[in-house]
Amino acid sequence: MGMTELRSELRRKWELLHEKPELREKLRPEVRKSWHRSYKYGIQPFLQTNPYILTQNELSLALEKSQYLIHVATPVMKGLIKYILQISAGNHIAVMLADENLTLLKFYGHQDAQKWIKHSPIREGSLWSEHLVGTNGASLMSVLNKPSLVSGYENFCFFGHFSTCACAPIIDEGKTIGNIALMAPFTPVNGPTLGMVISAAKLIESRIQLERASMLPKALIESMPEGVLVVDGSGHIIFANGHCQRFFQKENQSLVGYKISDLLQEDPDRRHLINIINSGKAIKEEPLLIRAGKEKIRYNISCTPLSSFDSSQTGTVVYLWENTKTHQLVVKTISDRPKLTFDDIIGKNIGFTQCLYIAKSAASSSSNVLILGESGTGKDIIAQAIHNASSRRNKPFIAINCAALPRELIASELFGYEEGAFTGAKKGGQAGKFELADQGTIFLDEIGDMPVDLQATLLRVLEEKSVMRVGGTKTIPINARVIAATNKQLDDNDNNQFRRDLYYRLGVIKMTIPPLRERPEDIILLAKHFLETTCQRLEKPPMSLAPEVIDAFMRYDWPGNAREMQNVLEGAIHLAQDDRITYDLIKGYLISNKESILKNNDANPTVSSMEKQMILAYLEKYKYNKGKTAKALGISRRTLYRRLKEYNLL
Repeated sequence: MGMTELRSELRRKWELLHEKPELREKLRPEVRKSWHRSYKYGIQPFLQTNPYILTQNELSLALEKSQYLIHVATPVMKGLIKYILQISAGNHIAVMLADENLTLLKFYGHQDAQKWIKHSPIREGSLWSEHLVGTNGASLMSVLNKPSLVSGYENFCFFGHFSTCACAPIIDEGKTIGNIALMAPFTPVNGPTLGMVISAAKLIESRIQLERASMLPKALIESMPEGVLVVDGSGHIIFANGHCQRFFQKENQSLVGYKISDLLQEDPDRRHLINIINSGKAIKEEPLLIRAGKEKIRYNISCTPLSSFDSSQTGTVVYLWENTKTHQLVVKTISDRPKLTFDDIIGKNIGFTQCLYIAKSAASSSSNVLILGESGTGKDIIAQAIHNASSRRNKPFIAINCAALPRELIASELFGYEEGAFTGAKKGGQAGKFELADQGTIFLDEIGDMPVDLQATLLRVLEEKSVMRVGGTKTIPINARVIAATNKQLDDNDNNQFRRDLYYRLGVIKMTIPPLRERPEDIILLAKHFLETTCQRLEKPPMSLAPEVIDAFMRYDWPGNAREMQNVLEGAIHLAQDDRITYDLIKGYLISNKESILKNNDANPTVSSMEKQMILAYLEKYKYNKGKTAKALGISRRTLYRRLKEYNLL
């Protein structure tokens, strides 16, 4: 029988099945039941093509969702087509992959099959569920949940009556995740067989299990907190987990092929590590620096050699991890990061704003900074602001007062010590402040009080960027930005207590904070700021300064600078009976300070004379504008007029 006669016969049988229901009794039971359901769904039998096709966006989502299934099944599908072509003249057979919803995802076949498919309802994104297009190989497989074959006139719709489809489910852990099918034009011989698709489905399921098994050790390695590298005998990396890529800031590119020496810092102290790795010798917890972009980050490294069956060296497994012991000590030592920023600093004096300009410029560099200024001028606040404006803002800020430590403890506090270094040393030793400040900032306050012999050690640390613990033999690399501060004249030629080479090393960027007595325009500004913030901290209601207090503050020398002012106001706030700080609350402190008297007046002026002088001064300043004068004095216009009348100033 020729192909034309065969097609005519198949069409006639298909038409009779739709015209005469009694003939359907001759269909296989599972096919007959599927036809019955198809009629109940109201499906039109005479459809010439499959109208149910996903849009391009919908298909893209379906492909993305099933990308792992496609990845595993594609080699099997291509291999099946190659096998069919070798054993038979199956040029017209196509192999197809669908998801669990019977959405056709991919198909492959000989070029003859591709030509046939162009004139068939087969399209990527087409839907083959029974409730949409009636009985077909895929829909029957889905309903029965077992391999199925539907051929010729058994297809419910016209567009499938001249094709044969054998389909098998792909099951993973008891759940159908897709199906594989063989489809071809109907032929009495050499057509698709259930055995082929069942074998292909089982092979796909086996590949999924194997990939899952191989993914387990890989997932374990990826989940490790350490970076893991495998280096071959020539020092080239042949494996690296994701942590290593993040360590070396190469997340978007593979490390495979790099030489280990390209990634590890090659300074004189670390070249031996590269040699040891290449030689295959074991290393346990060796500290080193790794360049990560522009930064140098401290890690520990351990190495385990790999050997072949004949015990010859084949490579090395390298483990890298951050020095968490030091990191945990930083967290334990520092409860809070410095909170003060440049926005918290008050002042409009020209000399002071010039100092702030230098400080803000210093924040954008990593050079050492030296802050000069009298006690109480806020050197520590400037240091915190520089740190918080720098790229190290999220790293440690370690402050140490060099004048507050006993001479015998300064070295161990700054540089740390090893176990047994001295009586009472902790087991395991302890990291010093420089180690704790690694990647961050160390603030050396009162640097002028550091003993001369320790200044030489500090100079070496600054030059070599490494420390050696007291009682230790190994140098530990550090990357800490140094900010130093002092109230002494370190460059005084008559003072031989501070090394000039250390002074120059510290003062790469140098600034001097002017004392408060040289910042008259900032005195009341700071006083009001301290009053507001201290009331908030002490949970007191808002307060104001009486005019006589403002005048006294303006004429006081402030030898203790801003810190002295803050302490004076805090004491007055505690003693205040209402919402105003009066002269009576502060005069005892100011008068008792014999080294700093009220300027241009007696030590104990009358309140009335002080207030009168102050009102006159502000009237002249604001050209006798009563509104501006009252606002500057912190009183109402009515109170100002009452005072003017009282002092015969109207």
